[in-house]
Amino acid sequence: MFVSSMSLALAMTTNTFLVMGDMPYTPIDEINLAKDGKITKAIAATPHGFLMHLGDMKSGALACTNKLLQSNKALLTSLTTQPFIYTPGDNEWTDCDREKLSVRFDELERLSFVKGLMFDDAYTKKVQQLQVYATQAEMLENARWQFDGIEFRTLHIPGTFNGRSQILKSDKNAALDAADKRDKYNLTWLKQALVQQDAKAYVFGFQADIYHPTSKPACSESQRSNCDAFKIYRDAISDFAKHTNKPVLVMHGDTGPYCQQQLASNLTRLNVPGDFAVSDVAKVSFIDGQWHIASVTTNKPLTMGCK
Repeated sequence: MFVSSMSLALAMTTNTFLVMGDMPYTPIDEINLAKDGKITKAIAATPHGFLMHLGDMKSGALACTNKLLQSNKALLTSLTTQPFIYTPGDNEWTDCDREKLSVRFDELERLSFVKGLMFDDAYTKKVQQLQVYATQAEMLENARWQFDGIEFRTLHIPGTFNGRSQILKSDKNAALDAADKRDKYNLTWLKQALVQQDAKAYVFGFQADIYHPTSKPACSESQRSNCDAFKIYRDAISDFAKHTNKPVLVMHGDTGPYCQQQLASNLTRLNVPGDFAVSDVAKVSFIDGQWHIASVTTNKPLTMGCK
């Protein structure tokens, strides 16, 4: 994709980035994300450094075919001339084995396909425009970069309890071993962000709503499924915020509300737009020590609090 010197200069002078998730799901999403759609026009009119998609790039009701994933990738990456950042969601791999789907896939096979599809040479060349962009050696979907003095990191945390639930076509032990490895590498990637002492704030993005309530016990070595796979992440993010006096923003999709919540004095949660409920994209800026979050289509600030 051709990027003009003007658009590059615009990206370097803005302090705003865009974030979305759980989209496209519906015909309304597809209309809004089309070339002349409401969201596409709003993105083009909004100076931004990059666009993040926090996974679930298709509806869970649709089969995870190569054709659909390729089509939705093309749609999403065409939304911006700036770098496009993606982290996987459950709809495009862990949920691809569901009995209700017209075509069912081994979820680990789908993960391999999705990673090859999304993180190709064109993707890599584009995101390397971001300052100090790098990926985790063990898990290339985990990325980090800096923008406006803020340290950004993606973590591969999909819904369906991080792939620990409803393993229907993959070898269960192999899938659970893969989940164990994701936990290990994610927690290492999260902790390493503290090394960036020059950052004025931190942003973490992933797909799963780790704050969605559950009565399940925490996962452990002796109980790797039918358990709360997200407690370790809630605890780790809380601990991270306690170890820095700088603002931390944690962003996710997965569930319906488009909302924000103050989890601690310096820890803010953002449930990004998408998931049927809100066909929109959030624009986020960090000004005078505060997160400013608004709709890209209406420019109205986000005021709804997460319950």
